[in-house]
Amino acid sequence: MARPKNTAARRAQIVDGFLAVLAQRGYDGAAMTAVAEAAGLTAGLIHYHFHDKEAVLVAAVEALGARHLARLDAALDAAGAPPARLAAFIDAHLGLGAHADPEALACWLAIGSEAARRPAVAAPYREVLAALQARLRTIIDAGVEAGAFAPDDPGAAATALLAVVQGYFTLAATAPTLIPRGTAAASTAAMARGVLRMQDELPLRTPE
Repeated sequence: MARPKNTAARRAQIVDGFLAVLAQRGYDGAAMTAVAEAAGLTAGLIHYHFHDKEAVLVAAVEALGARHLARLDAALDAAGAPPARLAAFIDAHLGLGAHADPEALACWLAIGSEAARRPAVAAPYREVLAALQARLRTIIDAGVEAGAFAPDDPGAAATALLAVVQGYFTLAATAPTLIPRGTAAASTAAMARGVLRMQDELPLRTPE
């Protein structure tokens, strides 16, 4: 009997190796020989499963996005009421401690740069951003219904908050000393209170 193919496992192994190299060297520096070494595979196997480096990058965007959204959804599901869910969203992206992931941050910065010039990468990258915006919009709509939020435009508010998070990501990856430690989440929460016309503080978790 023929042995079953392990294509999905091999592709995941390659993507993990690629992400490790991408975080350290950026896209241009992510040579397939280095990816093969990080993945514990031969370069030939990488070329067997992916026709070029851009194809690996597209798969990496999809995998990284899926992992991030799964962790985010778990945090949101555990939060409860809309203000707590919004705080959980902010904490998951900008809080200190358990949610901090410098390697993932470096990968997202590299991915964003490549998405600006590669349509094949831009498509899955936009999907991740759209999914984040949709989660913010769902939280805001639930808050409006519950009387906790009163934004002028819920859609614009969701986009504005996502833009703030993305801006902090870029600063953290390129000029981290510009962000006083522990202020990103608190400052974003303060902006959210203004945009959403909230009376109460957002229940951010205590920084570790």
